[in-house]
Amino acid sequence: MPAPVAAAYFHDEIAREHKDDEYPRVTVVASHEGQVGRASHFRSALTMLSGQPVELAVLSKNKLNPGETHYTPTLVGNVRGRRCILVDDIVNTGTTLVSNIQTLKKEGAAGIYAWATHGVFGVSSDAAERLQAMKELEYLLISNSVDNPRKLPPKIRSLNVAPLLAEAVARALHDQSISGILDLQVLDQAQGQGKAARYDEEE
Repeated sequence: MPAPVAAAYFHDEIAREHKDDEYPRVTVVASHEGQVGRASHFRSALTMLSGQPVELAVLSKNKLNPGETHYTPTLVGNVRGRRCILVDDIVNTGTTLVSNIQTLKKEGAAGIYAWATHGVFGVSSDAAERLQAMKELEYLLISNSVDNPRKLPPKIRSLNVAPLLAEAVARALHDQSISGILDLQVLDQAQGQGKAARYDEEE
């Protein structure tokens, strides 16, 4: 559900970074086959916001060979010379994300960002520090759906989804469409191009 809000965040950041240049070429990358739907939803929102064609790519996990302990992702799609936004549902150990970032860099990505709905970084985990140390990663955006017990490094940014969840609850209680929330969140960020009504503004 927070995908359009995250897409708006990335759009604003990309537009700000390239305010004197043309909007860069962007590819949204599903972290594995199970994330294609999530990545497609994100891509649709970013395409609408930017008014530019946004491509979609997928990182496919190969089966492990005897003696191997890590998957080697295979890229399906075009990332060379493009700004890439990895999309996943959760980051925990960071192993998959690190491997995916390395693959995109090897395939010629010009810049690598990541979005995960949930970020789970335990006190004893070094995942956040490993991601912070990756030169290939610009930053990882996570929602604040999980209360992390410690301060996270600068490359891990948090997106407040409390207003989105509050709106979803209000709509459910009033027997109104929760899917309409997506238009609300995207259009609120779209530089005044329009605004969908909240549950208490609808006729």
